[in-house]
Amino acid sequence: MVDQTRGGSAYLLALGLNWYSPHNPTGKVFSKEELEAIAAACCEMDCLAITDEVYEYITFDLQKHISLASLPRMQERTIITSSLSKTFSVTGWRIGWACAPTTIASAIKNIHVHITDSAPSPFQEAALAALQSPPGYFKSLKAEYEARRDFVIQMLSDVGFQISFKPQGSFFVFAELPKNWLVSDIEFVKILIEKAGVAAVPGCGFFHGDIDDQNLRTRYVRFAFCKGSDTLNAAARKLQDIDSGEEDTQSSVCI
Repeated sequence: MVDQTRGGSAYLLALGLNWYSPHNPTGKVFSKEELEAIAAACCEMDCLAITDEVYEYITFDLQKHISLASLPRMQERTIITSSLSKTFSVTGWRIGWACAPTTIASAIKNIHVHITDSAPSPFQEAALAALQSPPGYFKSLKAEYEARRDFVIQMLSDVGFQISFKPQGSFFVFAELPKNWLVSDIEFVKILIEKAGVAAVPGCGFFHGDIDDQNLRTRYVRFAFCKGSDTLNAAARKLQDIDSGEEDTQSSVCI
């Protein structure tokens, strides 16, 4: 909807803002100042904020996750969503939750009971145990992922990928294709799968539809480093092989 009354110019009346930090695919952790600007816009436009905070415990380099709901006037207009999937490596369980003001939470509950069943009881018991994990678990989680991030950045840089932003959180690296590869992101991902057995995600799907620079939209690939050291080392060898033209197509890894 557009309000034409503000100084004669169009003004967007947003119903809701979808937001997540740490960010997928770049790994950016938004600062308090940046979140304050977003909060001010939400309050000015009187809209809800729906935040995805699934990577809140996976931050690096002393970066700290700040929930948008913690800022003044935002608790009453924020719906926080999260899950066990990333922090506890149980993506297949599909255990998640939403935290919201009472009236909104009631509406979410009414919709939820009509579109899905409850999670299996054993998973709920496991979720309770996971959420009571000691602080040491989350500290070690950060340290392990930070080491994997550094390994993957070096691995990609060694074969020509350009890393313009070092991830501050999540477990993704958004990398620009090597300059000597004059193909699109989709074509490159296909080559990686077929010739090196390495799976990644084309970056074009993460760009806004209004961006006209097709060269920008098609030059990035997302890699995930939520894998064990053996898998990451295998991926490094295969990327080096494809860069040197000695690829082995008999086995595959996914990062």
